Amino acid sequence: MLEAIALKIITSLVGFLFEGYLDTFKYSKIDEAPSWYGQSGSNTMLIGYGYTKGDIESIPLAENNCKLDIKRKIDKTIEIIIYDNFKHVKDPKEKEFLKQIQNDVTLDTFIKKNVKFEKVEHLRAKKESLFSDERKYDETFTGCMINKNSIIDYQKERLTTLQKELTNFKASNAQDELDAELNGI
Repeated sequence: MLEAIALKIITSLVGFLFEGYLDTFKYSKIDEAPSWYGQSGSNTMLIGYGYTKGDIESIPLAENNCKLDIKRKIDKTIEIIIYDNFKHVKDPKEKEFLKQIQNDVTLDTFIKKNVKFEKVEHLRAKKESLFSDERKYDETFTGCMINKNSIIDYQKERLTTLQKELTNFKASNAQDELDAELNGI
């Protein structure tokens, strides 16, 4: 049954990624943001955006916010897939498998390794003039992306590993229970 759950999660994830669901996330309108900020994504890339106020040292913070945006999109997608497809699961082994799928401790590392920054724009504060509006403070806008196929490959590998770990753990516990039962007789 774990294989069926893993297959359903992957097929649902492919649907979410390639049917544009993740591009429906809306971003807050920020006055004087660059025209590219918060726009819909691409067919092959998952796009994230980051923003911070501050001087030139704020660029790494905006880049980190961009990575967090990608992480939130992936986490929310997995959460929705599990809720939509597996809310009625009762088997403890399956519940544990789903819990481990939602609690992805390696996702940050995957994102750091695979994210590419498409745009980084730092805008300085300026006074209003005849040709431009006032910008009250320095701001940094970032746009980053991850290939959607690499997300799917990552999740497939992760699900396979989780299946093996959970099956081995349950088999080990079953053997221990049998040994204890035999020793008690």
